[in-house]
Amino acid sequence: MSGTIYVNGKFTRQPTTGVQRVAEQLVRAIDALAPRPGGPRWVLLHPPGGGLGGLGRIEQRTIGPAKAPLHAWEQAWLPRAAGGGLLLNLSGSAPCFAGRTAAMLHDAAVFDRPEAYSRPFVAWYRFLFTRLGRRAERLFTVSAFSRARLAACLDVPEARFEIVANAADHLDAVAADDTVLDRHGLRGGRFLLAVASANPTKNLATLVEAFGRLGRANDLRLVIVGGSNPRVFADGGSAVADPPGVVRTGSLRDAPLKSLYGHALALICPSTYEGFGLPALEAMAQGCPVAASTAAALPEVCGDAALYFDPTSVPDLTAAIERLVAEAELREKLRRAGMAQAARFSWAASAERLRSALCDGEVRP
Repeated sequence: MSGTIYVNGKFTRQPTTGVQRVAEQLVRAIDALAPRPGGPRWVLLHPPGGGLGGLGRIEQRTIGPAKAPLHAWEQAWLPRAAGGGLLLNLSGSAPCFAGRTAAMLHDAAVFDRPEAYSRPFVAWYRFLFTRLGRRAERLFTVSAFSRARLAACLDVPEARFEIVANAADHLDAVAADDTVLDRHGLRGGRFLLAVASANPTKNLATLVEAFGRLGRANDLRLVIVGGSNPRVFADGGSAVADPPGVVRTGSLRDAPLKSLYGHALALICPSTYEGFGLPALEAMAQGCPVAASTAAALPEVCGDAALYFDPTSVPDLTAAIERLVAEAELREKLRRAGMAQAARFSWAASAERLRSALCDGEVRP
């Protein structure tokens, strides 16, 4: 493929959550790939105040007025600027009436779990995903689970979707910031970790309830990292006050998060729905043992490297936590297996897969 591939840079002006993380890392990894002779020109189109530092091969162009809302920027200014090329959208959203389009749809949650989101959010993304499923030139997703669910919900063949997995090696170059331990009174203590937004599908209320059932004859804490967005998510918090020992940090940058991964006894992933489950892979890559639910894409991502539990059963989750806390040999086994599992994924490999699909027209199982 020659010509120009324009990349939707809306994500560069948004707070970094899962889909923005994926978009940034794929763009950076594509930028680092050796260029192909006769290959397309790549241009990142971003709103004023956006953009990515450190890109060498991918051009960057600021478009649109400074005060335009991001949704209006994406729907109005972006497709005009991308006219004549292929517009690649990596963070879930896309212009509804663009010309040539490629899009990554991370999961089918707005169809499968609409109660977890606000009504306007569900209505818009159901409409957008349905349109993209019919009109996009290329479609991508992050797991076999998401491919199957998206194909079923959009009534398109699974072969329409190329799987481009997430990875966790973005933390390799980050220096851990251990001051987060002092800010939250964690230094020298034992704690379990959960990294999740306040989305009901993250199932944090069940985790908090299970933690509350543990005996309190120790210094064990439960640290929950993540923010909330009431315009997107329904209430995903606990219906009752947190029991003693629960520490909520809010959203954190990579450096303090890496420190928590490095010091936690284990990461607990209690989600009832995940298109991929990036925190589990991040924890594994940092040598943090993982306990994960049996739901959705988590078994696909974690393989044999996690301790699994039923996310709908508080007793089952409590028992898993008790094993992790009590059994040092189990934690060490999971730590080693997790690092090996995480090493199977890389942003470079995913970027090459994405580029090959766009440039060569290859779709692989």
